[in-house]
Amino acid sequence: MSQRKIISPSHWRRRWQRWGIGVCRLSLIGLAMAALAFSQKTDEDDPTDLRVIAMQHFPGGLMDDQAEEGFYAVRDAESTTLGWITRSNPAARSILGYAGPSEVAIVLDAARKVKSVDFLSSADTAGHVEKVRRDVSFWQQWQGRGEAALGDYGQPILVSGASLTSDSIARGIAARFGSEGMDRFFPDDWKLEQIKEWFPQADRRDDTPRAGIFTVHQGEKMLGHVLHSSRMGVQERGFQGSSDVLIGIGVDGRIAGVLLLGSRDNEPYRSDVTDELRYDDGFRGRSIEEITRSKDQSEFLLVSGASTTVRSVYGTVVEMLRRWQQPPTSPALPWQWPMAALWIGAGIWLGTRGDKRSRVVAALMSIAAGIALGLLVGQDQWIGWARHGISWRNALPMLALSAVALMVPAFTGKNFYCSRICPHGAAQTLLSMVVKKRMALPAWLHRSLQHLPWLTLLVIWGLAILGWQLAFAHAEPFEIWNTGFIAFLPAAIFTIGLIAALFLPQAYCHYGCPTGALLKFLTHAPARWTRRDSIATVFVVVAWLVRFVV
Repeated sequence: MSQRKIISPSHWRRRWQRWGIGVCRLSLIGLAMAALAFSQKTDEDDPTDLRVIAMQHFPGGLMDDQAEEGFYAVRDAESTTLGWITRSNPAARSILGYAGPSEVAIVLDAARKVKSVDFLSSADTAGHVEKVRRDVSFWQQWQGRGEAALGDYGQPILVSGASLTSDSIARGIAARFGSEGMDRFFPDDWKLEQIKEWFPQADRRDDTPRAGIFTVHQGEKMLGHVLHSSRMGVQERGFQGSSDVLIGIGVDGRIAGVLLLGSRDNEPYRSDVTDELRYDDGFRGRSIEEITRSKDQSEFLLVSGASTTVRSVYGTVVEMLRRWQQPPTSPALPWQWPMAALWIGAGIWLGTRGDKRSRVVAALMSIAAGIALGLLVGQDQWIGWARHGISWRNALPMLALSAVALMVPAFTGKNFYCSRICPHGAAQTLLSMVVKKRMALPAWLHRSLQHLPWLTLLVIWGLAILGWQLAFAHAEPFEIWNTGFIAFLPAAIFTIGLIAALFLPQAYCHYGCPTGALLKFLTHAPARWTRRDSIATVFVVVAWLVRFVV
């Protein structure tokens, strides 16, 4: 007869103490990130950097002091417009890459085609940014594209090893030209009354999975489709601004009509185009192929004295129909997600096993995952999230990895991330098995070097709280795993740390890693409040005081 195991009250008391201390320590980390988030300030738009770029592309030209809808005109000495320049912010400010948003300048020539896209700034790590800056094909993909087509995200060329950074730039450009920001110019939606001339029996409209494309019905019978430019993210400027266009397409695939809902252009140009489309719609009855293949806009729309507005409306119509003809795409689950989940789960399972074979298997698996995925938690990543927020879709694997790295040690006292998951720690584990003879540091040197990770951690977060815009990824070697040997300092730490691991097991983990120090903070003395907790509390209080002063 089996005996039931009796758990003493003291056991539960120790467990609740450990969980309580874990919650307190996680809360201190959360409060430090919150202080960093609240301390961020948004600078006003300063055209100085744009002026420098404008002079590079239009030598001898002068950039206007004032912008129209964010576009600065560049003119020669005779006031002839040479082109325009604009920046992706503020539309791109909420679009995050690996650690934060990026900003670029877009230069248009006199024909409103892209002359150049130039890098301005990025909150991402220096290695990712440098990879993107060096990739010529990435920057050239926009050259020659018309303004109306820039709001189409499509399938951009991305930079291998810096896909999140390059993707955020591509999305930022699309947002700047209407994909997310067009609603602020034309907030009003269209109504069935406005399309009665095209579809007199229409009594219902439905959304479709494709943004800006709607179906119209009479009961259960579909009568056709309606395309709305501002919801599709199609934007081409006329004389003073862009226009909001509605297109009706019948079930036979021919144009039922085109309507100008609104325009930022001046009167009387706006009214002239509106009246012509209302009373003499040259698009009506045409096939989509006729419009998209034509090189002469006067076949469909001709308004004397309003050529610039006509060009923008025509360009908008053509771009809307081009997107309409593209087959719909469904977003696929990124292949990294299941791989990351498998890696994290296997790391936790192997972390419960203490035999040498499990350590070797976990190390090999983590190194392979590090090379394939490039996912390692680090201070630069967490500081970037605190400063700029989190892109949930892109950051899901990193969020899962961070949750395991922080929560498991806080509540179990076991640091599975450092011991079984971290690729850099895994590489040191394998290297330590190569050389049998170990070095022993003098006790005084060992004690002194143990303080280095803690000092680095405090310096990194102290400078971040004070608002210093530094490449904090350079204080750790982790970005080498996903960007390669781009930046000197991470490459040096990476190389020296791995060489040292041949003679001192886990040398970088013990004597250099600030992220490891933070995780040790969560695991030390699991059920007791210690001096480290008091120091962390003082740091957080000071951080919040700085937040109200600086």
